[in-house]
Amino acid sequence: MQKSLDKILILFLSFILFSSISAQADKGVFNAQISPIDTITDTLTVVTITAEVGSEDLYISSVRAYLASNTGQPISLLGQMYDDGTHGDARPADTIFTIQVEVDEPVATDLNFVVTAAYQRDRNRYLSNILDFRIHTAIPYGATEEMVEITKQLKDDFLDNLSVVNVERALALALQQAINDPRVENAVLEGITLSLISKNGVRGIVILSDPSTPSDGPGNSVPTNLPQNFKSPGNDGVLIFAPGYNAADRQNQIADSALLKFNSAEYMAFSPVPLTITPDNNASLELVKDWGNYGAVVIHTHGGIFTHPVTNNREVVLLSGTVVSEANDNTYATDLAAHRLGVSDGKYIFYPSFIDVYANNMVNTFFYLGACHSLDNDTLWDALRAKGAKVALGWSDTVARSFNTEKFNELAASMLPTDANNDPLTVSQSFDNINDKVDGWCPFGICFGGDGAEFTLKTASADWDNFLFYESGLINGDFETGDWTGWIHGGQNGQTWQLVISSRVNDGSFAGALGRWDTAYHGSDPTAEPYGYEWFYQDFVVPQNVTYLKFYWWMETYDTAVWDWFDAYIQDTNGNTLVTILSQAGKPGTNYGPYWSTQIADGGSGWREVSVDISAYRGQEIRIYFDQRLDGYGDQQRVYVDDVTLE
Repeated sequence: MQKSLDKILILFLSFILFSSISAQADKGVFNAQISPIDTITDTLTVVTITAEVGSEDLYISSVRAYLASNTGQPISLLGQMYDDGTHGDARPADTIFTIQVEVDEPVATDLNFVVTAAYQRDRNRYLSNILDFRIHTAIPYGATEEMVEITKQLKDDFLDNLSVVNVERALALALQQAINDPRVENAVLEGITLSLISKNGVRGIVILSDPSTPSDGPGNSVPTNLPQNFKSPGNDGVLIFAPGYNAADRQNQIADSALLKFNSAEYMAFSPVPLTITPDNNASLELVKDWGNYGAVVIHTHGGIFTHPVTNNREVVLLSGTVVSEANDNTYATDLAAHRLGVSDGKYIFYPSFIDVYANNMVNTFFYLGACHSLDNDTLWDALRAKGAKVALGWSDTVARSFNTEKFNELAASMLPTDANNDPLTVSQSFDNINDKVDGWCPFGICFGGDGAEFTLKTASADWDNFLFYESGLINGDFETGDWTGWIHGGQNGQTWQLVISSRVNDGSFAGALGRWDTAYHGSDPTAEPYGYEWFYQDFVVPQNVTYLKFYWWMETYDTAVWDWFDAYIQDTNGNTLVTILSQAGKPGTNYGPYWSTQIADGGSGWREVSVDISAYRGQEIRIYFDQRLDGYGDQQRVYVDDVTLE
């Protein structure tokens, strides 16, 4: 009661002051998104449009979605957007506005949407980025099964022809057979890969492989020497993605080797325990979407280049374990129409665009792309890197499985040593130590792309050459995944206003935020402000070469640090405080009510840098913990945190 009386008295004394002060808050429409991004003709589809909107002085009813031109000019109103938990809005009062609209088009076309917002005392109307939505022509019933028949017949006839004609003639006959097939619209042969487009619009490839292809090939210590500035996987999860795996087939040695190497690694314990191989139909298209859940993904499948017969565009494709069927055709109808999927060997192949659209965000993920042509060009790597992958190794052409397995074993031996007497090497050190990186074997004895497949390393940037399998380091400290990957967050009394948002950042596109922020102070209103603590934190192992943990924070508030504040701590993993970094940080004094921010106080950007020495905890697992306390009076507060780093 006394706290409320204090606030009322201060409010009365300072009314003239704060009634004339306007907030210094961001205006605009940020991070507009649409889901789904496309559909097929004659299909009623509910489209959800969301956007983060700066709330200070906002006309709530002005947040609207429009059908727009391809340049983003609004054409026709779709409706008002809401931030009240209705109309598809996931969470009320989080400054993320939502609308749901129905789309049902009879012909293929492209639609564009924009979100607009207006503010008091501002003649400008703010617009979002353009949201593209595509309607594809639906693939006819039975079209994928038809492609299965086409590819099987071409493969069988090719193998039959090999017994009576030479390789060049057999390849030429396969191409001619495809061109002459009345069900095929276009076909092109590149090397031993035959790319097809059926008259029904389904894409497919046939790997015209040589049946005589060689198939036989050769815990937790602390390293004594950790390389300076080494990088680590985002987590300890390992996926061995192996469609068509057969334990009795020696051609599956990459999957077998990966299982052995990761299970017995000395310097990092991987999960699940024990590791398993994900084979056959379990290595599915749905699992591709979850690749971001793993710190390391080892892929052993068929790969190829789909060469478009008309445009000559070349894209890496990989074979999944998902079998072509009527039910699956229905599930993936839009993906087939959008050419994110095709057909080969009775299963679906997936293009980089499937990863672009569906794969969840990856954090420092390592990929061994044990598939032919996986790094023939950058189409697959670009899709993985855009999702957050940091390292990929693969092949420039068709590679013999024996050579593929041999190079994986050489790489893994130095990156995943099983003996404490051998320190792990970085990916670039391990890669550089492999002398022979070009496979001398070529299909049918013909090297279509030169001297054979070359073992290739890709890293997201030069510093990721220092990738090392060792448990340490922060994950997603810059929040650039756009979500809470790597962090644990929560709040008392059902608080859900912990957000990763774009309206205020120190660097990049995203920052973490605590606190509801959707209305100016208008007197005591417990419904406008939560009560209690909310937080986010991350546990991590301090690398041996790290001295400081640093971060940036920014606050805007209608209260003072007497009642609402921000804290930051170094804790042990049980939540006991080891170092108090910030305690009751915020607006000084007791003059609540007027808008205040660190930007106003500092006269600059408002982002305050904090650094704390954590060298005493090297090699130990600790926690960086942020929280905000709110008093439920009605004077809202939001704190932004960005760029949490180790140096």
